[in-house]
Amino acid sequence: MTVYQWTTDDDEVAFDAITVGIGAPPRGFDPVELTASVYWPDWITQGDKVRGSMEGPYSIDDALRRAESLRTIWAFKRVVIAIEERELWQPEWGELAEFEGFD
Repeated sequence: MTVYQWTTDDDEVAFDAITVGIGAPPRGFDPVELTASVYWPDWITQGDKVRGSMEGPYSIDDALRRAESLRTIWAFKRVVIAIEERELWQPEWGELAEFEGFD
């Protein structure tokens, strides 16, 4: 099972990774299925520049699959998780590292 590095810090960025961002619905709104965005920084791979961008929303499963696909295509080193609250994570998506942070 995949173990993902993760953060709840909006200011933490992994410049060598595809990031899956997972957020909760705003307070006061009925809970709905969580969604995720997939985003990445500018990246050079095999002499070609990949422009940073964002995609989504996706279901969490689809976002993780898309992130892994992009990681392979563009030779990013890893997929990381930016999550609003650690408690939102579900075991069926994989495992989060024991300690928070991208380093």
